[in-house]
Amino acid sequence: MNNQKSNITHDEFINITTAILDADKCILLASGGFSMFPVLKSGDQLLLKKNDNHSIVKGDILVVIFNKKTIGHRLVGKTTTNGICTFITQGDNCQKADSPFHEDALLGKVIGFVRNGKEHSLESFNYRIFSFLIINFGFIVRPFIRIYFILFRLFVKVKHTIHTTYSNLQLILKGSKSLVGKNTFIALLQGILPFATIYFLKRLVDFINKIQSTHNSEQLLHLELLIAVTGFVFLLNLIINSSGSYLREKLSQSVSLSIYKLLHSKYSQLDFAHLEDSEQQDKIHRATVEAGYRPNKLVGASLALLRSIVAGIIVIGLMLSIHWIIVVILTIGLLPGLFVRFRFSRKLYELNKKHSAKERQAYYYNRILTGIPFAKELRLFATSDLFSSLFRSLQITINKEKNSVHRKQLIAEIISQSIAITLVFVAFGFVAQLAIKGMVTVGTLVLFFLVFQRGFVVLKELFQSVASLYEDNIFFEDFLAFLQMSSTSEHKTTTTHFSKITTAITLENVSFQYPSSSRMALQTISMTIPAGKTVALVGDNGSGKSTLVKLLCGFYATTQGSISFDDIKMDSSNQAQIRKGITAVFQDFALYNMTVAENIWLGNSVEKINHDRIEQSGKMAGIHESIKALPLGYENMIGNFFEKGEELSIGQWQKLAIARAFYRDSDIILMDEPSSALDAETEKQVIESLKTLAKDKTVLIISHRFSTIQWADLIYVMDEGHIVESGNHQELMEKKGKYFESYSL
Repeated sequence: MNNQKSNITHDEFINITTAILDADKCILLASGGFSMFPVLKSGDQLLLKKNDNHSIVKGDILVVIFNKKTIGHRLVGKTTTNGICTFITQGDNCQKADSPFHEDALLGKVIGFVRNGKEHSLESFNYRIFSFLIINFGFIVRPFIRIYFILFRLFVKVKHTIHTTYSNLQLILKGSKSLVGKNTFIALLQGILPFATIYFLKRLVDFINKIQSTHNSEQLLHLELLIAVTGFVFLLNLIINSSGSYLREKLSQSVSLSIYKLLHSKYSQLDFAHLEDSEQQDKIHRATVEAGYRPNKLVGASLALLRSIVAGIIVIGLMLSIHWIIVVILTIGLLPGLFVRFRFSRKLYELNKKHSAKERQAYYYNRILTGIPFAKELRLFATSDLFSSLFRSLQITINKEKNSVHRKQLIAEIISQSIAITLVFVAFGFVAQLAIKGMVTVGTLVLFFLVFQRGFVVLKELFQSVASLYEDNIFFEDFLAFLQMSSTSEHKTTTTHFSKITTAITLENVSFQYPSSSRMALQTISMTIPAGKTVALVGDNGSGKSTLVKLLCGFYATTQGSISFDDIKMDSSNQAQIRKGITAVFQDFALYNMTVAENIWLGNSVEKINHDRIEQSGKMAGIHESIKALPLGYENMIGNFFEKGEELSIGQWQKLAIARAFYRDSDIILMDEPSSALDAETEKQVIESLKTLAKDKTVLIISHRFSTIQWADLIYVMDEGHIVESGNHQELMEKKGKYFESYSL
């Protein structure tokens, strides 16, 4: 039992609690854990009062401070030596007593508790009787408490699993109502028909046994009718099973499409900070892995549960018609397996969560070993064995811990299955005795063996379905947590609209720190990008230029200060609206394995593709001639992922990225090192095109090449996250400061 979580320290909690109790006041403490089950349960509020040592007797529940933990257990022993009291306590649901403690560790005595809004007194007759029994006959009472506790926990888990499954299925099955109805109907029939077949077989055997010695034409007709009905039910069962496979596949496809739509939509909305934070990447990794199969597994287990419930009701009914003891034996035999599955599902989930970072790292090493971008360096530097060794080492570590858990699970399952099989043959022996004594008919005996064989499988499937749902819901929590991750402000409702900048983009005292970093990437940046002007940013690597572009695109919110587009502050505006007016070429531009035309069209894919504008953009970016040299020109596939794809040089890829920006034709243009991979002639062509395009547009350009930025109307010089100089090229050269030094170099 632990004190309620709060922001105060343990010592502060003890001081406050002691002060209240010393003032002869009572205090409520939240209970956690099950060491005092069934008297006290997790979530109860304990009414605590201070008592003198003489009024404390065996059976009282005391709250003690032990190793900076607040523990509430029952007093089972008390001694006084030289006026100093020593206490021994033990939890009702614990096998061993706690270590002895002195009175200075005693916080108070529990006199009652509140559960579900109702107050209970521990001085009542029922609780006093239980206290007497646990103190004097604990060796008898505690094993029963343990069994009751296990059954109670199973009931709670099953109840929670059903509630959670219903909630999760509402999300998973959205948009698949028709298929859900059809699959549900099939599942119900699959639960009924096998036993209908068995029932008619029983009727058939009994009827044949009845007419063996004497029979007439009417009885033979009755026999033929029974055979026909049995055959029809058998055939119907086969048809339903085949139809079920077909409909489950269709439902699986529908669920996959729905889940991937949620996954892709949420991923595109995530705050950019999540994508660059290792802890958040672990969550995203687990969510994307589970999304591939867990929802369909959950749906499959739900249908299996429904089928098993229907079949289980029939099995229980048929078994009860023979003898009630058979149902009891079967249930007892299958419960240990359910308990084992529940217990190890949580352990495997915790292990999976623990290994997220290692598995992501192993996935990365595998991508290095098998990915095209790394192939040249792997061969040149002969690093394949190194990365293979790193991958193997991680996998061995992960597998070792997983195998340890699986080994313990295997032992537990062997024990539980041994119990189940033993009880199965006990039931066989019981029914055999009934048959020998003539208490059941031959048909009933056939019914028993067929139903028992099928029934054991059904009830086992029923329990396994519940356990599987419990496991699937646990792992599905990662996907649900992913959906709850914060999204960018562009998806928040706002009444602010942005169409075109008319005055300036203004940064006022902007500072920024990456969530995963301890240093400030930008510090008190104040600058103005006038509408219709070209502004350049220069500075050494790491000075904060690219970070500033990310802020202007709304990928991150400023740590301090504000960014305004005219009079619209970015933190309160609709970022989707602002981005519609922005085009950009990033330093780490994307490479799309699609046709050339599609690569350029992605700059404005919300509109119908315009081939004339695509070709014009290609010319402005200086890649038109290279494209025309391809076998299919602008319709040629590029990259080497797909058939007939033509690989381009990095410079040609960058020209495509620039063509994509030109095709977008936005009022605000952001260029982060747009010519880093271009030759001098192409750079000159792109700059001339950019100058033409920049007329009446607002341009921010980042470059280390002074030839790229000399023509800018305004140049800002950055150094270690600060703006250190500003002016046009001529003015900055005359200042003979950092810009002059860099230019001279």
